[in-house]
Amino acid sequence: MPKTTRSSLVLLFTAVIIISGQSLAQENAGNEGAKTDEGKRSTIVEADGYAYLSEDKMIKDIRQEALTNAKRNALESAQTYIQSLSKVENFQLAYDLIITGTEGFVNILESKDHGITTDNRYRYWIKAEVEYALKAPENKSDLAADLAKDANAPLTVYVWTEKPDYTSGEKIRIFLQGNKDFYARVVYRDAQGNLLQLLPNPYRQDNYFRGGKVITIPDEQDHFDLAVGPPFGIENIIVYASSAQMGEANVTKVSDALYGVQGDLTNYGKKSRGVKIIRREEDATTQGAEFYEARCEVRTKM
Repeated sequence: MPKTTRSSLVLLFTAVIIISGQSLAQENAGNEGAKTDEGKRSTIVEADGYAYLSEDKMIKDIRQEALTNAKRNALESAQTYIQSLSKVENFQLAYDLIITGTEGFVNILESKDHGITTDNRYRYWIKAEVEYALKAPENKSDLAADLAKDANAPLTVYVWTEKPDYTSGEKIRIFLQGNKDFYARVVYRDAQGNLLQLLPNPYRQDNYFRGGKVITIPDEQDHFDLAVGPPFGIENIIVYASSAQMGEANVTKVSDALYGVQGDLTNYGKKSRGVKIIRREEDATTQGAEFYEARCEVRTKM
């Protein structure tokens, strides 16, 4: 049987049929497996900023004013968009994380300096990410699991495995479930820091998934197993999910069945956040895209 080893993962490129499916996955979601963290939530929006020309100001100051206004407009647009999603009973959005100011809370993903326009204003365009958080009631111990079952909640993708610890030779199966339709990429980081993109892969290119459906990795479409081998330690499953199609990430084919991530997770995450925002004609003030990043930690040992 052909195989290749990449650090602690032994990737067996065979047409493995996963017999147990959605029912078993759902049973394990609330049990003793490794579960997702609370996740990192954000909204990605586009915004323009303008500044009027003035004889009393230098061009560099006018440019900075236009950029500051673009950040402020992005923040306001993101806040409006988030409020349109806050239909979750018994949950309260922690708006203090995003309304204390634009600096540090508006992460610019793309920008374009348009310079002076025909109406004698300076224009600066940005695509920006605004992070926010959810506050759960004290009696809620697993916020992500609860929100993943609520289609009216902000985008949440719950990630888990059958157990938190795996020994050499055992095979890891990963499960995802989103509360609404979403696009996703799934990356595995082994104990040495090597990064493999599990989804999409050469045999399962689709990265769009239906809300409520449990996704298994690997499943019958994938031509690999995730078998544990040395070196051992803490390993992570990282999921990047969005309500809109994500930007192109830098990956390279490392085998017939898998892609390797080029660069680090910071660059990979930024590339993924280059989402394609489609303006909603019925409400142009709330256009944007939801973004959600979550991690699930497993421990491998001899």
